[in-house]
Formats: sequence, C-alpha cells, structure tokens
Amino acid sequence: MMRFAPSREFYIPKGSVKIADKASDAIVYIYTSHKDKPAAIAFHGKAQKPDWHHSFASPQARERKIAEHFEGRRRWAEGQQERRDERKKPHGFEVGHLLYASWGYEQTNIDFYQVTKIIGSHMVEVREVAQISADSGNEPWMTGKVVPKLDAFTGEPMRRRVNGRSKSVRIDNVRTAFLWDGRPLNWTGYA
Repeated sequence: MMRFAPSREFYIPKGSVKIADKASDAIVYIYTSHKDKPAAIAFHGKAQKPDWHHSFASPQARERKIAEHFEGRRRWAEGQQERRDERKKPHGFEVGHLLYASWGYEQTNIDFYQVTKIIGSHMVEVREVAQISADSGNEPWMTGKVVPKLDAFTGEPMRRRVNGRSKSVRIDNVRTAFLWDGRPLNWTGYA
C-alpha cells in the first residue's frame, strides 16, 4: 500500500513570505492566518515536516519566536561543529595505559585492559590483563577491591576505536572501558 508523504510545499501556505537565516539552516514562512492573525511556519535543513506552525497574538510575538528558532538552529550547528572537531582530535591514549570496564547485572564485574599499540589517531589495540585483590580484609561478604596486574595478559589483542568525547573504548555490546585512575575498584558478587 502506498502512503502519502507530503512535501514541504504541502505545508507552506499560499502567499507566505520566506525568511532564511544566513547563519544557520533555518527557514521561516510568515503569513496572515484566516483569522487575520500573524502566523508563521518554520523548517530546518531539508526537513519536509515543519518544526513548528503557530499563529500569534501580535507581530512582535511572531518575531520573538522566529528569532528563538534561528538562534536555536545556530546553537545546534555550533554544537555539531564542536562534536566534529572533538572527534578529529587525537585520543591521548598511550602504550601502557590501563583501562577498566565495570559491568554486570545484580553484581559488579571489573575487567582491566592495557593499551598495547596505537593504531592511527582513532584506534588502539588493547588486551585484557589479570587483576590482583586489593582487599583490606574487612570488606563485607561477596565484595572486594581489585587492581590490574601490568603486562599479565589474559586475552588476545583487540583493535578498538576510541570514543574521543568520553575517552573510552567499546569492548563489546556490554563493556566500555575507561582510563583507570590508579585507585582500587569495587566488585560485588551475586548471592
């Protein structure tokens, strides 16, 4: 069954005046509604459906809404550019850095990984390493503290892309590894 997918022109009232923001991808069409009220409909980019479509009590209220729409789209574009720039920065990981992943359901598992190779500006090779108990002896039952054992590899090398924003490495669909700060990490068991 074929569905009707209206284009942008379907929503734009006849006789409206187009106002485009030069600093963003925002476009607004202004017109007078059938009740003789100032009205406007706004779009962004290549969107077919409007962002908003309102009638206003006064032309000043309409102008405020249009200015807010333009400013919001400018901020969005600036944020997008900042995120792109952040992704282009080198990750900052070095060979020998230790990462940890804390995960689990009704328990907390801790895994440690060591960066073994830098592969370009966005990739690293990591290997899982063994852990050592750092318990003080007075932890509750089924809990404890662990630290990594440097160069005691227990897993095969894995190439992973670094998330530049969070400075993390996605190990699999459950675990994400972050830079370890040197303090012992808590684990809990399932009883």
